[in-house]
Amino acid sequence: MQETKFIISGRHELPNGHIMRDQLVYIAATKEDAIATCKRHHPYFHIHTVRVDESVPEVVKVQALR
Repeated sequence: MQETKFIISGRHELPNGHIMRDQLVYIAATKEDAIATCKRHHPYFHIHTVRVDESVPEVVKVQALR
């Protein structure tokens, strides 16, 4: 099974009136799995968009110490 990195954008609307925009990242097999995990961990987060992160990870080269 291949997993994909999803970026979920939206805003936290807490019961005390505090509102904060945020982007949360989840690695999941499907978009629906990522949304379900987000809703389970952040019940006050209102999702606006979900997109796949297609960026290439940065590879750090090992350098010898001199």
